[in-house]
Amino acid sequence: MPLSDLAREYEARRFPPTRRLDLHGEGPFTARERALKWIQSYAHEEPGQELLLIVERGRSPGRPASPVRRSVERLLVELQGRLVEWWQDYGTGALALRIADDPRMTLPSAPQVVENEGRTPETAGAALLDVEQDIPPELLGPAEQIAEMRRDREGLSLGVADVVLRRVWIEAQAMAMAERISFARAVERLMQTELRLRAQEFD
Repeated sequence: MPLSDLAREYEARRFPPTRRLDLHGEGPFTARERALKWIQSYAHEEPGQELLLIVERGRSPGRPASPVRRSVERLLVELQGRLVEWWQDYGTGALALRIADDPRMTLPSAPQVVENEGRTPETAGAALLDVEQDIPPELLGPAEQIAEMRRDREGLSLGVADVVLRRVWIEAQAMAMAERISFARAVERLMQTELRLRAQEFD
């Protein structure tokens, strides 16, 4: 059997279809968001799994990395030590990674937000990516309610609404992963907490 066929057979055994995600052909932003959601899902449901992200096809060795590869590699750097135990190149067009046995979503400090600061999508950085694309549609409404109640309770301006929403979603993920509950249940518990705190303000 030719060496290339042996390599493909080994890859198929190590990474069955359910553990391969093809991002080739996506834009850098979409590729990053799809990879993040996929990794989060495995971290919640199946810690310790090895996964394969296909980021390029047909690139000759030595040629510059594609924008998709660079975007996904930056994501994996951010997640290593939290959701991802390790990651590495796999062939010329893929990245292999292992989900941590005990995945953690650390809660970063809130970035300072200045209204009308003139950021562009290219310069905004990871902290200002559109959080609404990261939250499942069925949980977006409740998460926004929690964020609005928290913003009102803490006296924060409308300009930090997206930052507060992102922190709410990170907290929900951290709770779900730590306690092995669903994301929906975690959001429900955060809602109960905010309602209780609001009620205490009027006691």
